[in-house]
Amino acid sequence: MDSANGGQASNHQRAKRIWILCLVMVLCWLLSGIASAQQYEVINLPAAAVTPEKISGYERAAKTLASSRKPEQLTADVKRNAMIYIEHIVPYTMVSKDKLNEMGPMLASLEKSLSGAQRINNPGKTDLLKNIYNGMTKVAKGNYIPAARINAVLVLGRLDSAPYDGATGRPPKPLAAAYPALFDTLVGLYENEEEVDGVRAAALQSLHRVAMYGFPTMSADNKAKLTQLMTDLLDAPAPADRDPKAHAYLQRFAVDILHYVSAPEDTTLGKQLISISTNEEQPDLIALYSASQLGDMNTQLEGQVVDTQGVLKSWSRRAFDTVESELKRLKALDRTSAMAVKQPPSPDTFLGVKEDKKKKKDKSRAGGGMAGGMGMGGMGMDDAMMGGMEMDGMMDGMDMGMGMDGMGMDDMMGGMGMGGMGMMGRMPAAKPQPPEVSLSRRRITSVLQQLLRGAVGSPLAEIPDTPSGLISAASEEDQKVLTSWVDDVRPVAEAINDDLLDDKKKWMESLEEQRVALAKLAGVELLDGDEDAGQDDRRPGGLPTFGLPGNQAPGLPGDLPGGMPAGDAPDAGLPAGDLPGAN
Repeated sequence: MDSANGGQASNHQRAKRIWILCLVMVLCWLLSGIASAQQYEVINLPAAAVTPEKISGYERAAKTLASSRKPEQLTADVKRNAMIYIEHIVPYTMVSKDKLNEMGPMLASLEKSLSGAQRINNPGKTDLLKNIYNGMTKVAKGNYIPAARINAVLVLGRLDSAPYDGATGRPPKPLAAAYPALFDTLVGLYENEEEVDGVRAAALQSLHRVAMYGFPTMSADNKAKLTQLMTDLLDAPAPADRDPKAHAYLQRFAVDILHYVSAPEDTTLGKQLISISTNEEQPDLIALYSASQLGDMNTQLEGQVVDTQGVLKSWSRRAFDTVESELKRLKALDRTSAMAVKQPPSPDTFLGVKEDKKKKKDKSRAGGGMAGGMGMGGMGMDDAMMGGMEMDGMMDGMDMGMGMDGMGMDDMMGGMGMGGMGMMGRMPAAKPQPPEVSLSRRRITSVLQQLLRGAVGSPLAEIPDTPSGLISAASEEDQKVLTSWVDDVRPVAEAINDDLLDDKKKWMESLEEQRVALAKLAGVELLDGDEDAGQDDRRPGGLPTFGLPGNQAPGLPGDLPGGMPAGDAPDAGLPAGDLPGAN
């Protein structure tokens, strides 16, 4: 007894220490949050300069600078007040925590003003661009709250020395492509591993835009710098403090940037994309994107596809895994819905008056039927709305070529008369599909399209007249392999996009068939039980068996064999004879 009491006391002490440790951890977390909140700086301006009246005057000057077409209206006071607003008031607002909701509209208005001034060639466009650059650079490089810095970096990446020309289709000219100081600022923010990850991601996104539109004017040194940075990003694993999927998302920017700045004869990127797309350790987000980007290449792939059959086998495995994961997800939804517990009966049923229920039922039967003698056959209105789905099914099956407007009851009933429901001669249209089916179809279709695009340059399951991708650089023998693979994927793609698979049961049955077809392409050996993977392993009550001994229904494999020692039986340890209170 003493030892038992000592053990309980020890357990209580251990639990107490655990709770104290948890409390200390929470306090440390709170204190660290307070400390981190205090480490960010703010911009202090004189109180007289930030009154609503003063700010409105500064803002009007900035709008005048952006909209006036007369140089004489841009006086020194206008330019000075506009500079104060853009380089001081806007940053002051951005870094203030209590004004975060004003940041978005303020920055959007500034960008719109600059774009308009550049488009109509206003005399104040250069001053406006310079002011925005100075104000955003100060916030982006300063020790301010991350939200302000991220927005400032994105604005810097969208600054153009010349805007998009809709008349000629000329793309914009990013300022960072021709202005080394801005390019170095964006590169420096991205390179610094001590920076906030959100700031680095914003800098990468800005560099992506600079490379996309500014590669014709970028210097060779800047292109080489981006090439090295993006190659390192593609080769690097996800840092410890970054989610692998977030890392894969950032790597997609690297793929695009390398594609923009690389020379047409450079085969390095093609080789790297093939390696990424066939690496089983890479997430689908970057592996499938790398495969799809191969569809934009032809000469860059020459001599880089060593094993075409192996590449297609790896890609087929990704498609197979996608279908398999969708089947598992849909079956899990079935288990969840099957385990739903019914609500207990209403207390009224225990007090209730059966006679009242009978009267209500009789009253519902006595209710009038539909016009023309088409009664509900004893079905109450509640039954007709909640349980009488046959009527809905009948109306869905009637593919009426015209609306009900202008159709009288006699006309409608005439179509159902002696002619044998002539309006039902057409094939029934597909019903609206459940969300889980639509989402599943969209995901699988996206995977197949990216793989097909990488193989032949088209997301369709057919080889275009001017193919690109793997087939454009393949030998004659490998071209036959690719053509055969496309022919094998085509029926899978057609089955996935069959719009008559309008309920989950039909959809899952089709997925089981496509799973087997993709397994053959991927070289996956299915077990005998896998061919019938659609069967559910639940008891009639809806609870899963989980494959545990003694948890199976009678007659299923796993039942305890006869003659098992009593100590191994499920009820081992119970006293022999009747349990107390059994009498």
